Amino acid sequence: EASPKLGGRAYSLTDTETNTKIDNGQHILMGCYKETLKFFELIKATQNLEFQKKLKVNFVKEGFELVPLEAADIFYPLNLVIGILTYKALNLAERLKLLLFFVKLLFVTEKDLKGLLVYKWLELENQNENIRKAFWEILCVGALNTNIKEASAITFANILKKIFLKGNNSATIILPKEGLTEVYCNNSQKYIEENGGEIFYSERIEELIFESDKLAKIKTSQREISGFDFVISAMPLYSLEKIVSNISNFTKVQFTYSSILSIYIWLNENRLEKTFYGLINSKVHWVFNHGSHLTLVVSDANDLIELPKEELFEMATEELSKFLNISREEIKSYKVLKEKRATFIPSNEMLILLGTLTILNCGKNKYNSSQMTFFPH
Repeated sequence: EASPKLGGRAYSLTDTETNTKIDNGQHILMGCYKETLKFFELIKATQNLEFQKKLKVNFVKEGFELVPLEAADIFYPLNLVIGILTYKALNLAERLKLLLFFVKLLFVTEKDLKGLLVYKWLELENQNENIRKAFWEILCVGALNTNIKEASAITFANILKKIFLKGNNSATIILPKEGLTEVYCNNSQKYIEENGGEIFYSERIEELIFESDKLAKIKTSQREISGFDFVISAMPLYSLEKIVSNISNFTKVQFTYSSILSIYIWLNENRLEKTFYGLINSKVHWVFNHGSHLTLVVSDANDLIELPKEELFEMATEELSKFLNISREEIKSYKVLKEKRATFIPSNEMLILLGTLTILNCGKNKYNSSQMTFFPH
């Protein structure tokens, strides 16, 4: 691990000014994250998560007008159908159009969506501007960290099927009860060490050395490692490209990236009652209420990421005032964290490039990656 701590892009830290534990950006799970939840069970960390019993998202329009999207207290899938039919951010005709979209989703194939972006797909399915603003844009940017005019319709459709067509639990939201280090990093370390593993901190990989297109050695900041059967890398591809040498069959896939902004707000008095809010037609997409502080999330933030932190704070205060009736005078402190290459953009071009990506070969076994699965960040 190159860092002196575990977690990679999902860990907690202490804000020195307020002495508050915060995460490096808000991270959530959903019930459709089957493999991630298996991992939490393996390291005995499931008790650190808070599970919804049914889908409920407190959407907000300007003027602090709550318009919740909430599944009914009956069996699946009728509970989600009623949730859509009672979603008051849309009029009745728009709710019916949204419901018809999900019915048709049952029969949509990748062939039907080939080459389409999400925006065009929605347009073809008569999802008007208000439906897009009050539902699809928030969902797409939350799931893919990409706006509807750049995201692949195929990727989005696959995610929608995992969330909404796989049972009641798949559509529910799961939140960490504590900071992410306490939620899963500590349990991961304990599991590895109790099962005979060893963790090396502050040891950066500097080069992957190949011989005849086979991974032969790993050069780190402290040593060379060889004689292994398998190597599993959790590095972003742009970092991996920097350390790969002399291998002819490693294709450099040129991803484009999307940013995420996290703005932490400390209030003199926190009057908010809900755990999190989704803001409709706002520059801020989500507000998470941690009691001691709020976390504002701006996904797909490439247009804002280079702005000074002071300007980003001004933008945040304006949105808080418009949507949650929180004035600037109520704010006592703030912090801005920027993740410039938070996720890659799942465009149609990216799907084509992925077909050329090969997993690194260590000699004894060789694997081809013909498919990648995407989950909401």
